[in-house]
Amino acid sequence: MKQDATVSVERRQPAPPKASKGSLVAEVFRVGAPLIILAGGIAAFVGLASLRKSPESVQEQALAPMVETVAVEPHTGGLDIEVDGVVVPFREINLSAEVSGRIAMKSKLCRAGTYVPKGTPLIEIDDRDYKLEVERLKRELAQAAVMLNELDVEIANTKSLLKLSTEQLALQRRELERQKKLAERKIVTDSELDQTKRDELAAVNAALTLSNELRLLNTRTNRLESARDLSQSQLEKAQLDLSRTKVAAPIDGVVIEEMVEEDSYVQMGTVLVKLEDTSAVEVRCNLKMEDLYWLWAQAGVEAAASPTRDYQIPPAPVSVHYELAGRRYTWEGVLSRFDGIGVDERTRTVPCRVLVEQPRNVKIESLAGDGTSQNGKVGPPALVRGMYVTVSVHAQPQMTLLEVPQRAVQPGNTVWHIQDGRLNIRKIQVAEATDDFVLVYADASGLAAGAKLVSSPLDVATDGMTVRERVNE
Repeated sequence: MKQDATVSVERRQPAPPKASKGSLVAEVFRVGAPLIILAGGIAAFVGLASLRKSPESVQEQALAPMVETVAVEPHTGGLDIEVDGVVVPFREINLSAEVSGRIAMKSKLCRAGTYVPKGTPLIEIDDRDYKLEVERLKRELAQAAVMLNELDVEIANTKSLLKLSTEQLALQRRELERQKKLAERKIVTDSELDQTKRDELAAVNAALTLSNELRLLNTRTNRLESARDLSQSQLEKAQLDLSRTKVAAPIDGVVIEEMVEEDSYVQMGTVLVKLEDTSAVEVRCNLKMEDLYWLWAQAGVEAAASPTRDYQIPPAPVSVHYELAGRRYTWEGVLSRFDGIGVDERTRTVPCRVLVEQPRNVKIESLAGDGTSQNGKVGPPALVRGMYVTVSVHAQPQMTLLEVPQRAVQPGNTVWHIQDGRLNIRKIQVAEATDDFVLVYADASGLAAGAKLVSSPLDVATDGMTVRERVNE
């Protein structure tokens, strides 16, 4: 088999053509032109940069915060202390039976909730026994008068007889003297003289007997006069008991409770009816010691001068308010007394009483804000027990107070006071707070009327920081 022979053929690269002079220049221009342009740009930038003046460095200054301010106003007029209260009766009277007996009559007005004027008959107790007792004592008095008249006659007769007996005794004594003289002269016998002595003794005995009888009659007269006076006292007592069988209303009031019915028997002291006095009412309320301080300051009392003033509350005018159906009902009263003595240990307040002397004199005002008022009787015409009311005590403290708007008071009872563009943090002593402003003590707070306080919020507030006050155009 014929094997093909491998023929190795060597291929050679063709030799590069020999560069010409023109192509070499083009190559140099192509590579160098960009470099020349770049170098020219850099040189131009450097030249221009060298011509610009460098700006001066300015440090930015922080601006002070802008705040809104309000002015402190002086407080004029009084101070109203408002507390809650409840109306209580001025007084309650228990009408009890002063005599025993059967209830013979009970008036239709003697029912709970009924208003009864003073003197209205309510209950009558059977009075027949008491009438009989009055008649018996009247007869006793008449009999005593007759007996005294008889004694007067006997005394007059006895005095007359005593007078005659005295004269008879005088005659017998003169006769005895004559007989003695005659006996000395032996003109009369001894028996005749003795008879004259016996007659004189008989006259003395008669005069003494009549004198004793007269004294006895005077003693009987004194005894009968005492018995007559006793009967007179018993008659007056019987007449009083008779009058007590009729029970009438002692005051203008309302029947609160009735305890007996007609035909029932009652003993002396049994409660028949309970009445509430409507001529006046009281309001029970509690005041804080801070509130009482205003009243003490109003009276100018730092230390009471007598025990009487120690335990009396300084009187102050009071307005009692009751709101119903969009109206405000107002009664005028006076803070009259403490309800007991001391501080309530549970609430740490002082119980007080407000006296309203005219509970029917009510002033009605609308709460709609239209300023209308009327004196009509729409609603509760009178202040009655159990009403929950608002008590406004009108105090007139004798000290300087300032009004600080609520929005200017910061937490902790502090304010931000502006002086010469700087913030001063001041602690204030609050006297009283209302919905719109706070009353502060001028001396204790270091403020004066017209002082400017910050009313807008600040992110950070430090004492002495600079602030700017916003001017309202």
